[in-house]
Amino acid sequence: MSRPNLYYLATWENHVERVLEIFNVALVQLASESTLPLPEDNINRKLLFYARKANYQLIRLGRGTSSNIMYEASNQPAETDKERAKRESKRPDFQCGFVDHLQEKDLFFLIECKRLGNPPSPTWILNSNYINNGVQRFINPEWGYGAGVSTSAMIGYIQSMTHDEIFTEVNAYGVESGFPEITYNENNWQENGVSKLEQTLNRRIEPSPFLLHHLWVDLRIAYLQR
Repeated sequence: MSRPNLYYLATWENHVERVLEIFNVALVQLASESTLPLPEDNINRKLLFYARKANYQLIRLGRGTSSNIMYEASNQPAETDKERAKRESKRPDFQCGFVDHLQEKDLFFLIECKRLGNPPSPTWILNSNYINNGVQRFINPEWGYGAGVSTSAMIGYIQSMTHDEIFTEVNAYGVESGFPEITYNENNWQENGVSKLEQTLNRRIEPSPFLLHHLWVDLRIAYLQR
């Protein structure tokens, strides 16, 4: 009997590490552009193709993932749902599936993206939106992002303001909404690069506690001429 291919028996934790590496590489490439669109959806489309290209390159190095990177796909149904759940109509920005052969489960690593920086209008506060229309989607059962898995991620597109200013504001809005603070995963910010942060959430969605990775990419150079 032939031995099983260890790549296909990889753990969920290994899958998470691979997907985070893919998007880290893709975000570095995104940050190298001299001009970028302002709207989140347009940035996401650019990031999608950078991520797919990064995955092809990493696969050749023995890393990456054999799963498709899905763009704006609906939350997938769970076997435990007796009928169609409200969260099935919600569409996270990115998903990357993983087949757990040992437990016979399909799992999905989700990524939600939001802009960070100065408010574009008095009624659209980017740093508040990051919490209340971003992080909350991993807690609110009606959105159900990350249901059935122990970790997912958010990407923050820094368009203006300093890292410290954004960090302070985002955590203030989070505390105001009853969320635990986001914490540094490294000693300092990555100017013109990708900063990695983390947040542990207690939620009504299983499993809980839940680890939310935050990748904040510094795109300010692309918006200097606006």
